[in-house]
Amino acid sequence: MMILTVTVKYRGERQKLEGYSAGKKFTVFVLRNIVLYFLLFNIFLQVKDQVDISFLSVSFLLAVVLALWFEKSGLRFLPALLVIIAVPFIIRVSSFLIFRADQSISPGIISDFLFFNFDKDFYPSLVPFLITWLLNFTALRYKSFILVEVAVNSIFLLLVFWRQAHFRITIYPHPSLFAASVILFVFAEIIIILISDTGKFKPLLSYTWVLVPLVLILLFFVFSKYSEGAVKTGGGLMKPTLFRFDFSNYIKLESEIEVSDDLVLLFRKQGRSERILLRRFVLSGYSTGRGFYRSDEDERSSPPVTVPDTVIVMKDPGYKDRTDVKQEFFFINFDPASLIAMNYPVKVTPLVNWDSSSFLRIYRVNSRVTSVLAMELQDYPGYKGKSLKYYMDYGNDDDIKRLAEKITEGKNTYYGKVKAIETYLKKNYLYSLKPGIAEDGNQLHHFLFKSKKGYCSYFAFAMALMCRSLGIPARVAVGFFVNPDMEVLNFYEVRANQAHAWVEVNFGDLGWIEFDPTSDNLAPGENLRFGTEFDFPKFAGLIEEILKNQDKLKAVQKTSAPFKGDITLFGKGLKAGFEFLARIWYLVLPAFYLIFISFIKLFYLFGFFIAGNIRAKVKFLYRYSLAKLYGAGVVRKGTESRMEYAVRLEKMGFRMLKLTKSYLGSVFNDDFSGIDYAEALEAYRSMRDSFNKRYPVILRAVIFLNPLNSFRSKI
Repeated sequence: MMILTVTVKYRGERQKLEGYSAGKKFTVFVLRNIVLYFLLFNIFLQVKDQVDISFLSVSFLLAVVLALWFEKSGLRFLPALLVIIAVPFIIRVSSFLIFRADQSISPGIISDFLFFNFDKDFYPSLVPFLITWLLNFTALRYKSFILVEVAVNSIFLLLVFWRQAHFRITIYPHPSLFAASVILFVFAEIIIILISDTGKFKPLLSYTWVLVPLVLILLFFVFSKYSEGAVKTGGGLMKPTLFRFDFSNYIKLESEIEVSDDLVLLFRKQGRSERILLRRFVLSGYSTGRGFYRSDEDERSSPPVTVPDTVIVMKDPGYKDRTDVKQEFFFINFDPASLIAMNYPVKVTPLVNWDSSSFLRIYRVNSRVTSVLAMELQDYPGYKGKSLKYYMDYGNDDDIKRLAEKITEGKNTYYGKVKAIETYLKKNYLYSLKPGIAEDGNQLHHFLFKSKKGYCSYFAFAMALMCRSLGIPARVAVGFFVNPDMEVLNFYEVRANQAHAWVEVNFGDLGWIEFDPTSDNLAPGENLRFGTEFDFPKFAGLIEEILKNQDKLKAVQKTSAPFKGDITLFGKGLKAGFEFLARIWYLVLPAFYLIFISFIKLFYLFGFFIAGNIRAKVKFLYRYSLAKLYGAGVVRKGTESRMEYAVRLEKMGFRMLKLTKSYLGSVFNDDFSGIDYAEALEAYRSMRDSFNKRYPVILRAVIFLNPLNSFRSKI
């Protein structure tokens, strides 16, 4: 209705697009329809289970073709509207006649369902069909309607993403794709405005480019919020990296999270282990407001967290009662640089990936996994030194300390206290994705003393801090829990909903021992299954692909050529640099724009300083002056000579006449002396002063950054 009202308003306002080149018209037409299809496609992503994209695409294309045809034929608006309303029903009647004929020739279930399947996609496509035609027809006929269409598109964009509530992307697999699509949408609309013939609005709209840095800054904050939302949808543990996902470097306790069953990786194990916890990294730092986070201590004392380019052997800490377990990881939708392994990795071997592989990264890990028995842990006397004091910071929370002392009352051994805390949490608390919001903001206290329900991070936080309050070194570990029973040919499927947090407690020469305090009992009303079922056909297909390419799983070899190593090191540094710049795109893009436009605008001034003769210097000064005027929107008309343009500028208050005469003299006069050059310099200063007098400093800065008319072939 809004579009129809605006269209009627523009009746009788049809104007000839004088001076508007066919090339620009075609570019605007193409860009407009790319933007329209982008909006249509994003609507489709939210209802893709009910609508067929091929049907929508055909209806979109038909609407565009009909809009062009009606415009070329000169059909008036109301007759054209009646025809466009009739077209879909003519198509429907024709299709049903064809279906009926097919049904009489080849009766059966398939032909019976042709009617139903057609109507299922036909009716949802009517609205986008009519809107696409209406926008195209009106924009082709009335040049000022472009501005209305941009506003309408912006409203559509807001409506499209309105359903992405609480900053949780569901229509895109990654927030970066969402950010990129919105940036491209904004840039396309700005380009449409800048190159369209918008009549009397043109001078004002020449400054639309000012929106670019503002939009980038706005998108930065929006993207940050969506990244936080992605952590909530990743079980409170996983976050988006540049184009994939990884575990967050810090964990805070959320009031509610969601989990996804997206396939993350395949994992193959050789060697005995009763419990499979695939550790991404440990979080040892703690602060009350921030939660647990990766610290400098973790960097120094823990294994590497990135997959190396060649085989790397880590120092074996010599922990007792450990057994060798070999693992192979096949990444599907996870940051390929991330190192995941069972505790404790001593060797990492990156493997050659075969052509057309379904996997992002393949590598092998040799780990020393604890095989110590509970009875052996009971003999551990306890930690007495100071070197692990860092792992005893519990935020001086007296309530947590009192609870820990109550739970461990009567337990005299180191292991007895640790086990008592683990058992208490498992038996007295419930697993829930909706722990609720703490009234005082302290989510952990809300979990321990009020709601008594939460997800794995709550249990890990509580156990680690209670152990620390008793002088027991403990830290939180994050990674994936793998159900040992879900094994096929030593392969395990790992999904995003298996992201997990647990606790590691130091037992001296036995090393860091894993404890998992998370309860197996679900809160009432919740029905969750983690890692208990999988898509067997897909799983089997991936296993078959690996087994067929088993002979290709060879270690990546380090080259012996000395210069190749330097190149590799340089390449890694270059890659790291690009990744860093990509992460701060919200600063890089405005900086790149500033550098680029500065180069364009200062090119003529730079040319003045390096020119070898006075004629060239005058030409560059003249063109630099024109660049400033064009940035202010005072452009020479196509029918104006340079002198006519200069006279018009003089009437506007710009002292450009003398500089123009000096420029023409430098081009056409046989004799151009030093006196002429001095007069040209004086004329330039006069023009510069008149320009500065008209525009204050801030406005001159805006004019300088205006890209409009910067690329004119003749300035």
